[in-house]
Amino acid sequence: MTFLNVLSPQIKASDAMSRVMDADRVPANVAGLTSSDAAMVLAKNNPRMAVRLIAGWLSTRECIWWAGLCMAQLQKAGADVGAPDLLHKIVRWVTHPLPDTMKPLENAGESLRIGPIGMLASGILLTRENISPSKDHPVAPVAGLANRMAAMSILGGAGRWPADNRKACLDHLVNLGLDVAECLHQWDEKAVSAHPGLRTVSSRAFLTSSGNIWENWK
Repeated sequence: MTFLNVLSPQIKASDAMSRVMDADRVPANVAGLTSSDAAMVLAKNNPRMAVRLIAGWLSTRECIWWAGLCMAQLQKAGADVGAPDLLHKIVRWVTHPLPDTMKPLENAGESLRIGPIGMLASGILLTRENISPSKDHPVAPVAGLANRMAAMSILGGAGRWPADNRKACLDHLVNLGLDVAECLHQWDEKAVSAHPGLRTVSSRAFLTSSGNIWENWK
């Protein structure tokens, strides 16, 4: 499967973001910063771009899990982000990323693979070694496509939240991603090896103020 590894907090933001977007679209004000420093700047001033930074920085499995958490919370709060049954299939795949758990996603009809949840499911299908319908002419996916689709899913989901609260919603989803970067809220407490996240000591007070519009979300 085509997975990306998690990066170091000291990796340049441009390196992390170019895994999920065109390099020339990386904002100039953060391109030369470390991923940690850029996370603080973008979370404050450009949360949509912060989503792309986090998606590029996380490992593929963590990134898809983060997007799945976002979809679950948006659904619980009443946003129409797609089919609940498809989200359950996504969660099963994240828990056990095997051909047997990918098969239900492959078999999901086009009518299910629409909306933010459908986009996330399509991203998982792009982790396969061969995305060509022909076994005789295999085509390997570009690394990072699943992470890119996860970011698009999160942004699309936030876009379905009422406009007057959309900024608070997006702020919460960004901070949820920063939580996942610190190995919090994982599908299993031993699922991911501990690693430094994107928050720093100096940014912790700001970056843990999530603008949470859902109480007791977990």
